[in-house]
Amino acid sequence: PQLTLEETITSLFQSLKLDPAASAYIDPSGTHHEGSKNPVWKEPLGKKVLIVDIDTRKPTGKNELLNPGRIDWEHIGGEGGGMVSNSILNHYMYAMIHGYEYMFYQARDMDDRHNTWVLPHVVRELLPKYQFVVVLDADAMVPHLEIPLEWMFNRWGIKEETSIALPWDTEEFRSGGSISADSKGLRVLNTGLVIAQNSTNTLEMLEAWRDCPTETRYKGCAEWKFNWSHEQRAFFEYLRYDYNDTIVAIPCEEAVGWPGFREEMLAPGSFDDDISDCNGTFIRHYTARGKPQVREAGGISVMQLMTEVIQKSILSNPNKVWYKEPKHNPDPPKITRPKEQDKSDQVKEEKGIHIEIDVA
Repeated sequence: PQLTLEETITSLFQSLKLDPAASAYIDPSGTHHEGSKNPVWKEPLGKKVLIVDIDTRKPTGKNELLNPGRIDWEHIGGEGGGMVSNSILNHYMYAMIHGYEYMFYQARDMDDRHNTWVLPHVVRELLPKYQFVVVLDADAMVPHLEIPLEWMFNRWGIKEETSIALPWDTEEFRSGGSISADSKGLRVLNTGLVIAQNSTNTLEMLEAWRDCPTETRYKGCAEWKFNWSHEQRAFFEYLRYDYNDTIVAIPCEEAVGWPGFREEMLAPGSFDDDISDCNGTFIRHYTARGKPQVREAGGISVMQLMTEVIQKSILSNPNKVWYKEPKHNPDPPKITRPKEQDKSDQVKEEKGIHIEIDVA
């Protein structure tokens, strides 16, 4: 029987996948990253994990992924449906490599609040069917496709009792002070990556988050219906204080920003005096000025794996495609042509043929 796309992808990259309990990961640059010394997640979770892209934008326009016309990857746009197309390509590929479920959830526009508020109600809807639901923003990419989520969970300290994990946001400084803190002075979190684990506690938290702007539980939350940063602000102003014991904060360096983040964010025209240098080691979140890099980042992640697969294939059977010329390589036999007849003899033969024909 013909293999499905998922089976083909899983098989193709099987030899490159990092073990969930691996003690370390060495990236293509040679940088060494420690794994957990006491891993909780030692086996692949497979279909117990859902990776979901939640968006009110639909990539059905010209040269976008869900348009039936032939797509031109080189010229996929960097905004709107183009950005969503790029995120689906990266996140779906990652899910297939590791056997996770994947979904593009096209959410409806919200009438009474900003569209980013779709996050808590969609996760609440989906989570009962899975052990983990992992949400990535459209501008968040997985750079090292061979690293499973389980290995990251172990490194980040996500355990059976964890409800939600999300990264610390970058810290911005203006006029000599930080602007990346909530009303109580605690540094804010970023919802560009949300890892939710199924439990009664998590479902209750998601319901409280979803209903926050109604102010039935959290007075003042309606302020964040449309004011920046919407559902993200509501989470760190209210929810994290009620559920702090089960929330894991992921290091900013590992799940926000991209290589060269600080330098680019402080380029001429920046409003910031300074900003923390988060480089997105395991999840690259191309916020603000980084958005034009999303397509290229996705392409690099795939080409890195393809290059390694081809390299391994060649080196495992080098004689098939790799020929080494010997030091003393004799020349092949020279080409020899049949000796040409003398033209005068050829003419005589032709005349003789005519004479024979006439006599006959």
